[in-house]
Amino acid sequence: MTPAVRVPASTSNLGAGFDCVGLALDLWLQARLVQGAGPPTYGGTLAGLDPRHDLIARQLDATGLAGGWRLTVHSDIPVGKGLGSSGAAVVAGLALAELARGATLDRERLLARGTEIEGHPDNVGPALFGGLFLASQHPARLDLARDVAVALAVPERDLDTHAARARLPREVPREVAIAQASRAAALILGLTQGDAALIAYGMDDQIAVPYRKDLIPGFEAAVAAGRAAGAYGVTISGAGSALLGLCPPAGAAAVAGAMAAALTAAGNPSRPLTPAVAATGLSVG
Repeated sequence: MTPAVRVPASTSNLGAGFDCVGLALDLWLQARLVQGAGPPTYGGTLAGLDPRHDLIARQLDATGLAGGWRLTVHSDIPVGKGLGSSGAAVVAGLALAELARGATLDRERLLARGTEIEGHPDNVGPALFGGLFLASQHPARLDLARDVAVALAVPERDLDTHAARARLPREVPREVAIAQASRAAALILGLTQGDAALIAYGMDDQIAVPYRKDLIPGFEAAVAAGRAAGAYGVTISGAGSALLGLCPPAGAAAVAGAMAAALTAAGNPSRPLTPAVAATGLSVG
C-alpha cells in the first residue's frame, strides 16, 4: 500500500484568537507517494507548482525519503488567501515521511514539528485534529456549536503572509492586551455555546486586523455588508486575503455573497465560498 494522506484547509487568527484559534474547513489537499522515479505532479490549485517551492517535497527531502518515491498532489485549497494551504502541505509532508518509514502517526508530535516548521499552530492544529482548535499547552479540539457556519469572500489577488506579519506592532498598550484577552475568552465561549453576542465581541481583533485591513481593498465595506447580511462577526482569514464571516448556517451563502460583492465593488474582484467545517483532520489512505 502506498502512503497517502488527506489534509483539510483551515481558517486561523479567528478574531481575538490571533495565532491561537483556528477552524478546519472542508477543502482538502490529497498527497500520495508512489514507488518509482519521476518528478512530482500537481493538480487543482497547485497545478504548475515548481517542486522547489513545494512544502511537501521539502519535508520529504529533509527526511531523506524523496528518492525512490514519486509524489502526486491534488489540492482544492486556495493558495495565498489565508486558508492554511502551507499548514496543510507541511502536515502532509511530515505525515507521508512517517508513513513511508512505517511509523505510527503521533498527532501531538506532528503538531509540535509542524508548528516549528510552519509557525502557525492555529493552522497546523486544525489540519491535524479537525474542527475548532485552540492552541494551548496541550492540543485542544473544542466542540463548535451547530448554529455556527463559515462564509468566505476570496479575492483573486493573493496576500503574502510574511508581508502581513511585518505589519504587526512589536508592542501593544496594556489596555489593548486586556481588551484582546477579554475578547478571546468571549470568542471561545461564544463559539462553543453558539452565543451570537459573544462571537461578535470576540471577532473584533485588537492586535492584527487594525494594521492589516488596508492591505485588502474594500475591507470596511465588506465587513459592513457581511454583518448586514447576518454575520455574527467578520474578520481576516489568517493573514488574508480572504475575509471570514461566522453566521447561522442558513445565512452563509448570503453573507459570503455580500462580502464578495462589496470587495469586488471596491476594485478587489472576489468570489463567495461557503465550505463546511471539517469534523476530521489528517486522514490516511
